Amino acid sequence: MADENSQLRGLLLGLTPSAREHLRNALIRDQADRDAIASQLLRYRDERGSAWANLVDLLSLDPELRRQYVRLLGELEASEP
Repeated sequence: MADENSQLRGLLLGLTPSAREHLRNALIRDQADRDAIASQLLRYRDERGSAWANLVDLLSLDPELRRQYVRLLGELEASEP
């Protein structure tokens, strides 16, 4: 589990602070809001929008994994100067 957290932390550190903030904000919303966000992302009809929509959907399906992402994103935000 510690190895998974370090891998996930490394992945999240690769995002810009703004992208991490937007992801965290999307993940802490309720299911209907997350569905709407994923739908909006699909409107871009590009690879990146689809990838973000898939991530939001995947994390919506696994509440424990979503909580793990939100926790790590919060830790990263708190550790930034």
